[in-house]
Amino acid sequence: MKNQKYLYYLLLIVGAILLFAHLGKLYVDIMEARNFVSAREMADEGHWIFTTMNDLPRYEKPPLPTWLSAWMGQLFSFENIGALRFPASLSCFLLVIYFYKIVEFVTNKPRLAFISSMILVTNFLVIYVGRRANWDIYSYSFMVIGMYYFILALKDIKALPNYIFAGILFGFSVLSKGPTGPYVLLIPFYIGYIILFGWPKWKEIRGIILCAAITVLVGFSWYIYIYLADPDTFLAIMEKEATARGNRDVKPFTRYLSFPVQTGVWILYSVIGLIFPMIKKRTDQPKNYMLFFYWTIFSLIFLSLIPSKKERYLFPMMVPLAATTGYYLHYLFYEFNYKKWEFNLNKVIFTILGIVALVISIGTYFLPVEIGVYTILFSVSAFIAAISILIAVYKNRNFERAFFGVVLLMVFTGIFGIPVLDKMLSNNKNFKSIATIKEKIEKENTRLYTYAEYSPEVWFRYQAVMPEIKLEDPKTLPKEKIFYVAMNTNEEEFRKKLEDLGWKLTYVDTFDDNEEAEPSKNHTERKIHYVYKVVQ
Repeated sequence: MKNQKYLYYLLLIVGAILLFAHLGKLYVDIMEARNFVSAREMADEGHWIFTTMNDLPRYEKPPLPTWLSAWMGQLFSFENIGALRFPASLSCFLLVIYFYKIVEFVTNKPRLAFISSMILVTNFLVIYVGRRANWDIYSYSFMVIGMYYFILALKDIKALPNYIFAGILFGFSVLSKGPTGPYVLLIPFYIGYIILFGWPKWKEIRGIILCAAITVLVGFSWYIYIYLADPDTFLAIMEKEATARGNRDVKPFTRYLSFPVQTGVWILYSVIGLIFPMIKKRTDQPKNYMLFFYWTIFSLIFLSLIPSKKERYLFPMMVPLAATTGYYLHYLFYEFNYKKWEFNLNKVIFTILGIVALVISIGTYFLPVEIGVYTILFSVSAFIAAISILIAVYKNRNFERAFFGVVLLMVFTGIFGIPVLDKMLSNNKNFKSIATIKEKIEKENTRLYTYAEYSPEVWFRYQAVMPEIKLEDPKTLPKEKIFYVAMNTNEEEFRKKLEDLGWKLTYVDTFDDNEEAEPSKNHTERKIHYVYKVVQ
């Protein structure tokens, strides 16, 4: 028991390193930028309920995650990327802790809970999503935490207060990203639960109804308020969002069958963990294993039913998948009755992981980045991890030690690898932010407008509203006699319109806010602006 306590502390340390270290590194992506822009306008403009982005209504997503970023921005400034991301990373950290609690409660096996949680927190997709301040992680975190109390209630442990508490947390999940959390986490879990443990009794049904009512009351409160206060705008945005979801990033039903790739280093073991006829024979808890198996499979099915598909949407599936993977590794570490072919198979898998670590160690020096302290430290640490994995396999013949060697590789990546990656991605020699002209514009007591552009990342970096001019709407034309305008292209129609109205345009400069250089797919015209000074 004492040893298990240390393992739990180790989980917390590894989770903290992977989710919090260098949180300000890696540039802000478009999803984060939308959140951060809305958060800044909450604080600066007072748009706490009627959320905006660049001073236009932003009702596509509920406000709970944005509130958290806004409070962090007020405390530490809206230019502190690490502070703005902290609530999202904390959410992921808590998700891992409560996943540990769920597995431990369901299985009564602390070591299995530790292994499964360690697999989860070292999962590539979990690290990637968990360190980014998008809406997804908040929704999933509140849902997983709520599911712990929901499971306690199902087992008749303080049923009433736990159903109520679960309902509040489920409501917070809905307030983070709509009904996504219940759809991809709770419902798949409960279908598996019913298959294995039967239909709920009347007492459970009453509790579930109460939980659902609280979820709806809390989760849809903002939606209802916005609908009643601003129905036309709300309905127009919802219709646009629904159309986009049905037409944007549409992929076939089979698109997510490549899900093991998203687990990173655990790709092979994630597949083995889903071979249920084999795993059921290798555990004394076949029913509990099947609960996580059904949860994983139904989550995959539900995700595949949605036309719009992106890799990060697979995050919910990674949660139960960590448990099915953990079941096999728990058997591998503590049961020694496996056959020779199985021993050799795992020897090959961990050897591959050791070789991967060696390749990282050597390949670091061939990356398109200047060799510095972090590059050397990352190379040396990856080499140490590689040697520890290979010694564990070939000298000690101990797969548990090899597992810890893989975890060590991930920890070193979090400490030394992220700064290297940050430098590698920030490689645009022509980078020149539009934010550099902000001081000049403010000194002239005027402001910067935009035309025909959509660049949340640039709006975030500029740290002020950049009002949009629309030719079809005269109300959007500036009232000032002198102002600046930024556009993504040299729009002749726009220039001619202003000149016809008696304005004179003078080219100022071109600004490139792309962190990555061409030909990277992340280098986009959206972040390149041509700025003009306009005088009447």
